[in-house]
Amino acid sequence: MRPLLLTAALLMTGAASAADLKVYPYDGSRLLAGQRFDLRIEAENVKNYKSATIRLDGKLIEGLVQTNTKETSTEWTLRDQSITPGAHSVSVVFSDDAGVQTKVARWTADAPATAKAKKVILFIGDGMSWNVMNAAKMVAFPYNPANGMSTGKLAMESDLSSMASVTTSSYDSALADSANTASSIASGQKILVNALNVYPDNTENTLDNPRIEPITGILRRTTGASIGIVSDAFGTDATPAAFSAHTRRRGDYQSIADQYFQGEVKPDVLLIGGSRDFIPSTAAGSRRKDTTDWIADSQKLGYNFVSTRTELLAANSNKLFGLFNIDNVPSYLDRVQYKGENTLKDFKDMPYLWDSTQKAVETLEKNPDGFFLMVESGMIDKFEHPLDWQRAVWNVLELDKAVAWAKDYAKKNPDTLVLVTADHAHSLTVFGGYDTSKGPGQRNAVGIYEAAGFPTYGDKRDVNGFPLPETARTYAVGFGATPDYCETYLGRAEFLDPTVSNGKTGAEAGFVPNPKICAEGAVQRVGNLPTSANQGVHTADPLPLFAFGAGAENFMGVMDQTEIFFGIAKAMGLDGRKNK
Repeated sequence: MRPLLLTAALLMTGAASAADLKVYPYDGSRLLAGQRFDLRIEAENVKNYKSATIRLDGKLIEGLVQTNTKETSTEWTLRDQSITPGAHSVSVVFSDDAGVQTKVARWTADAPATAKAKKVILFIGDGMSWNVMNAAKMVAFPYNPANGMSTGKLAMESDLSSMASVTTSSYDSALADSANTASSIASGQKILVNALNVYPDNTENTLDNPRIEPITGILRRTTGASIGIVSDAFGTDATPAAFSAHTRRRGDYQSIADQYFQGEVKPDVLLIGGSRDFIPSTAAGSRRKDTTDWIADSQKLGYNFVSTRTELLAANSNKLFGLFNIDNVPSYLDRVQYKGENTLKDFKDMPYLWDSTQKAVETLEKNPDGFFLMVESGMIDKFEHPLDWQRAVWNVLELDKAVAWAKDYAKKNPDTLVLVTADHAHSLTVFGGYDTSKGPGQRNAVGIYEAAGFPTYGDKRDVNGFPLPETARTYAVGFGATPDYCETYLGRAEFLDPTVSNGKTGAEAGFVPNPKICAEGAVQRVGNLPTSANQGVHTADPLPLFAFGAGAENFMGVMDQTEIFFGIAKAMGLDGRKNK
């Protein structure tokens, strides 16, 4: 590609052009004043390019770099831009042999508000839609058989300052994945499925897309606040990555790992699951293509590295980096109740999510300029996909205990805002009770309406006070978007995928119910997803948002997910035009 500096252009008239013009940020974008973004204009299906005039609010834009990615395309890029409060428009007048075409993109930028919160703790339950959260409450606080009333509430839904119902969508689809939904929370933009804080472009390079600055980057640049990221998923997974990385492909794991330490955010606290992308290619289990060793290199950058719960609880530093597994941290049930050797392997001392939350806050609050902490329970989603509702729901309970601690912290520190929400939904639903004495997979053991009765969770509890999943009467729980699979209605100590390959290739390749599960005694369910699907998928259902403390009034009613970003920015009084 041959770069040219666009300084001026010739306006031409003629017939309507067949060229396809695109402008990013997209038409209708809402930004924070001073929030940095890369301007990108693309013309596709060009027939002998002649000229273009590109203006912002009527003024010719200087410094655009012109390229030709393909013989039939022309592009212009100007990185690291921002706009002032108010309404703005970018106009493109483009000319080629087909004639003249005009494209306009209109943007708005929010002015800063008076700050109320200096500290923000954002909890994201991955896949924790309203129905999933309610299932967790029904397990933790069973209904009283004497009067049919719930015996309690989750911490996340108790003593609310405000609440909202959140809708989701993607830039390129009505449905969404974790990468673009977490990016919408982080940046306030609609993002492509599988992308992290970038707009589309027409190049094959997934790391050169036009970028949008996330709230963590704005905070770091304008206030000097500390940044923390906590997740029980592998560390380069989509949700934690959305608060530090930029890429068109969420699977750019090595680059995401590098961006944690070399990007603009550089979190002060990073407590996560899998180490595969942080250890050199020569180490067992590594996924890297080079010999970079972020465990060693992070310590040279001043991080205190920890790899066990014991080390985490003892840590006392200003920068903290923790890796607690080679992959995802196993589910709460696997770590605390089942304790299977094949699951835990060499990782016997992993922290609870509430441990990581508390230690992150203790580390971040040393900064007088405040902090932003994102805490994800990623394993909720990781077990909803394979239709393992018990493991998913008990991870909601683990998240809720972390929320309880954060709420108590906010009461003692009134300049703190605590938010609890999800990134997207799953189709989990409770539809009856189940009599476990009749064994697995018995449809007639499902009680509906008055025959559902009252499940008996809580008759036995673990070391943390959580109910055991094994009880005389449980819930009958199902999913609305599934492949073909075998339903037992009961959990199992050893995790099993719901499907296996059908052994075929090409157009006939697909998945069938896992015969090991079917052999337990099961109802075989016919799925409603393509036969190429091996597990459940995300749904478009709305999500909960619970707010506590300073600035909570910015979150109420029905909200689009992008509005969470602006609510946080308003609560913290962010002004993107400043530089610390």
